[in-house]
Formats: sequence, C-alpha cells, structure tokens
Amino acid sequence: MIELIGGVVIGGIAGIVAKDKLIGADTKSTGKQQEIDSLYAENEKFSRRNKELERQVEDLLSELNKLRKKARDNDDEHDDLEDELDKVKRELKSIRQQNEVLTRKVKEYQTLCEAKEAEISLLKEKMS
Repeated sequence: MIELIGGVVIGGIAGIVAKDKLIGADTKSTGKQQEIDSLYAENEKFSRRNKELERQVEDLLSELNKLRKKARDNDDEHDDLEDELDKVKRELKSIRQQNEVLTRKVKEYQTLCEAKEAEISLLKEKMS
C-alpha cells in the first residue's frame, strides 16, 4: 500500500511538473507570439513611415524639378533680355553715329547758308 500511495504521490508530482512545463511552454509560446506580433506591428509601422517618407521624397523631387525648370526658363528669359539689350545698344550706337553725321551736315548747311546770305547781302548792296 505504501508503494501505491508513494506511486500516486510521485505520479501526482510528476503530473504537476509536466503540467507546469506545458503551461510554461504555452506561456513562453504565448510570450513569443506576443513578441512576434509586436515585431510585426512595429515592422508595419516602419513600413508605413517608410512609404510616407518615400512619398515626401517624390514630392520634393517633383518640386525640385519644377524649380529647376523655372530656373532654366528664367535663365532663358534673362538671355533673351540680354540679347535684346545688346540689339538696342547696337541700334543706339548706329543712331548716334547717324545723328553725328546729320549734325555735321546741318552745321555745314548753316555755314553755307550764312555764306550765301552774306553773298546775297553784298549783291543787294551793289545793286542799290
């Protein structure tokens, strides 16, 4: 009988130890599963954040390209204005040269007219 009671006690203890190991394994398994779920959630959060940052980078690149295009357009416009300014400067130089030539001719005509007026005055005096 003592053997039977000893066997029941040893069996009970072995059962409790086995149960604790199984429950402990389940607890460890549950803990591991929770840790895995937590890692998946964190991974998903980082994935969303990464996609958001990629969209921001794409938006910034798009804006950068727009600004580069605008800068090129402004450079082209600036070049056009410089070309137009050079053209106007050449025209102004040509007009000034023409003005100098015409001014000389007017002075020559004035001198000639004054000489002719003096000649006419002399002829009038001789006739009178």
